[in-house]
Amino acid sequence: MPLLLAAAPAPQNCGTIVVPTGVGVGNGADITSMNPLLVTSLYNQQAAGLLYQPLIWLDANTGKIDWSRSIASAVTTPDHGTTYDVSLRPWHWSDGVPVTTADVAYTFKLIKALGTTYAAYGAGGMPGIVNALNIISPTQFQLVLTHQVNPTWFIYNGLSQLLPLPEHSWGRDTVDQIFQGQSSPAFFSVVDGPLQAQRLDIGLDLVLVPNPTYDGPKLHFGRLIFKFLESDGAALQGVEAGDLDMANAPLPLWRAVQHLPGLRLTTLPPVAAYGEIALNFRNPAVPFFRDVRVRQAMADAIDQETMVRLIDHGLGVQIYGPVVPAPPTFLSPEMKAGHYPVGYDPAKARALLRAAGYSPGPDGIMQKDGKQLAFTYLMLTGDADNQQVTELTQADLLKIGIRMKVREIEFNQLVAMLGNPKADWQAAGLGETTGVYPSGEEVFGTNAAQNAGGYSDPEMDRLITASTEAAGLSGLYAYENYASAQQPVIFQAAAQPSILSRDTLHGVKDFVDSSGNYYPDQLYCSAGGGPKS
Repeated sequence: MPLLLAAAPAPQNCGTIVVPTGVGVGNGADITSMNPLLVTSLYNQQAAGLLYQPLIWLDANTGKIDWSRSIASAVTTPDHGTTYDVSLRPWHWSDGVPVTTADVAYTFKLIKALGTTYAAYGAGGMPGIVNALNIISPTQFQLVLTHQVNPTWFIYNGLSQLLPLPEHSWGRDTVDQIFQGQSSPAFFSVVDGPLQAQRLDIGLDLVLVPNPTYDGPKLHFGRLIFKFLESDGAALQGVEAGDLDMANAPLPLWRAVQHLPGLRLTTLPPVAAYGEIALNFRNPAVPFFRDVRVRQAMADAIDQETMVRLIDHGLGVQIYGPVVPAPPTFLSPEMKAGHYPVGYDPAKARALLRAAGYSPGPDGIMQKDGKQLAFTYLMLTGDADNQQVTELTQADLLKIGIRMKVREIEFNQLVAMLGNPKADWQAAGLGETTGVYPSGEEVFGTNAAQNAGGYSDPEMDRLITASTEAAGLSGLYAYENYASAQQPVIFQAAAQPSILSRDTLHGVKDFVDSSGNYYPDQLYCSAGGGPKS
């Protein structure tokens, strides 16, 4: 008898879908900005990405451009790296006005006006790498760079930043007014993405509704609400009570959530991100962070394999450098073979500290010139998984004579602190998304926008530049191998997320990719799943 497969449920409108921020990628936090040029957290970036369609949609799960979701229909470089010809496909703003190359030029004008206030300043060489932006027609423009570069790097990391913004709406405001309006739904009344902001209450939620003139795929809900919750426990309670439609499955409660009635557990691919202990190289209270041997010893002391097994239930990846192992598209041959400059080796860690001039004090803490190897670590509140990682890290470092004191902090407080180069923090626990093309100019280059700790190394700068200028991947490989040895942050494992959702909500696995991009058109409900008020 032939096997009969169950037919997929017919898509039905879900009414209102309620989710916490960070679903599918990590810890949630308040959304405080929806301006794609000013977002400084993943959660703000995700919200902005639902309002404004990218010029080039980068699919992190495949490492390729998804042209079906890009406003650009084609990009060519006739001279192999200096000139880029871009064509736009037909697209419209929510007020019916066509999206044109004038909107792209307006975005570039804003980026230059914002300067270092621009959140991605320096990434992809932007904006200084552009010698000229020439408008050919309403649907064609040309970028001419100051010199020839790696085309893949520039298209992925530089050109992709030029998402069109509505000049006819924003153009009447000054740069200061645009900055002041970044959390006001009224300012973002004209969009070209799938959703529009209806209401934002800091500390409560963001309410989004479908853009009725959206040129992309149809949506199957009437509202999408992002709830701002303080803990993963609150998210789990919300799903169980029916107040949330999906949430990240808390790893400490992994066994308890396996078979909850009316709910479905969906495991996603590994995130394109790594955990990190960010270090403040500017702080004179912790000068030992500037010694690469101390940083290598910290990396060698931390037992990532045990953390993945015990905390992540085996659903995670060990990470020792700035390019994640899964997918291995941009991983160097050495990394693919498992030949990292660092790895779990406490004996090697102790030897490194002795070579750096440290010896155990009376209490076992390593010291040199009367100063202990001790620092204060800022841990984000509200995540039991994060707390467990912190406790194991603290214990591992103590075994080699490094004392890590822990202080809890709210996410947005931490973001504000890291954005202040004069702040006196010492170390902080973060997660860093790598982007589809994981070059390092944005995170580890001297004075880079996201280089919060002030790391600076001439050889790192040279390798980053080489990786962006020469075609091919050899330059990227050299950079990632060096960064793994340098440990400009202490790279840590990343958990593979799972989502707990009500069983009448479908498309959850395809709702978010490994970089945190949302695909709201993938969500739909089956019988009994909507509409919900």
